[in-house]
Amino acid sequence: MMSSNPRLDLLIYAHDGRGLGHVSRSIAVGAAVRRLFPELKILLITGCEQTDSLIGPAPLDWIKLPSYKKTLINGKPVGSVGHTNLKNSYLVQSRATLIQSVIEEYRPRCVLVDHEPPGKRSELVPSVKLQTDAKWILGLRGIIGQVEDVWSDLATAIFKRHYFALLWYGDASVLGQETLTTIKERFDIRPFVTGYVSRLKEMMHWFDIALDLKDKPFAGTIAVPWDSEASASVLNSLCQTLSNMGGQYGEWHLFLNSGQNIFKDLPFCTVQDLGPRYLTTLAKSKTAVVYGGYNSIIDVMSVNIPAVVLLREVDDLEQQEHVKKISTVKGASLFPISESDVNPHRLQQALTRQLQASTLASDAIDLDGASKAAQKLHAYITGY
Repeated sequence: MMSSNPRLDLLIYAHDGRGLGHVSRSIAVGAAVRRLFPELKILLITGCEQTDSLIGPAPLDWIKLPSYKKTLINGKPVGSVGHTNLKNSYLVQSRATLIQSVIEEYRPRCVLVDHEPPGKRSELVPSVKLQTDAKWILGLRGIIGQVEDVWSDLATAIFKRHYFALLWYGDASVLGQETLTTIKERFDIRPFVTGYVSRLKEMMHWFDIALDLKDKPFAGTIAVPWDSEASASVLNSLCQTLSNMGGQYGEWHLFLNSGQNIFKDLPFCTVQDLGPRYLTTLAKSKTAVVYGGYNSIIDVMSVNIPAVVLLREVDDLEQQEHVKKISTVKGASLFPISESDVNPHRLQQALTRQLQASTLASDAIDLDGASKAAQKLHAYITGY
């Protein structure tokens, strides 16, 4: 018997990957839907532990799944036991059951999935096979990389059989047509191009203060939001570099997942957990040190500041390819360094250069992806 409860208009699913990219993009799109179409009923579901901090002041409700956990070993992601102390093999089935229960209860008109059509470890497969009229939409980042769970035969079959549309969160004028061509050939569909999804740009609609992006009182913002094999070495190099440079350029704001104590003797450094303040601090910084993930790079481009970009040495080389392409954008000033090449001398050289560099305001990159994705989702939900 069909439930008489009101239906959810949009359910957004973001799996908890190694970094924060999947959930950050999903939050940005969800916040844009809430802003542009406040009458719609929206819910986010994810296992990402930092979701609440990333949502900030946006009125976006969410459900927390038990988290997977991965570590990088020799550039390869390896599963490990998360904070529940339950093995991933159990979490796969339990999360799949929880997601299916949410869909059966809320009967969403539209489901937006980031990155992998079957979901992380195929946890969406039972849900996509439900006999409902939900429109399943896939969202893919600009440079996808050699991610087996995106390009596998299972992913292709699930998409072709159960998905309605595909959003590409990229800008072809920057990245070229190669990814779009590959998507069309693999999934047999023409993607809707949204432009880059910028969480920072979207979240500025929800902050009470108006930011003057020309006012840069802080020396820099540094973000190391998750740990890898090289994290301890990188943080020690950062600490020595900042100690050598002192406070001559102003305050440094560090947003760290670990290693916070090593900076306690540097009075010009403020260390804190990742949260909404990261965005406002970044906007008021002369430079930044960020990792080369999609969202970190787009945050830097959104506030138009020079940045030192640390590249994780992961097998798919997605970060390296993306940074190389986006560095060609007029006005961009990115200084890439691989994790294995990080040392105090190289960091100080890079930071000194970027503190003296200037970027030119440019409209050469489309950063309105969250709004365009929201408008397209509204059309899918309402039918026009």
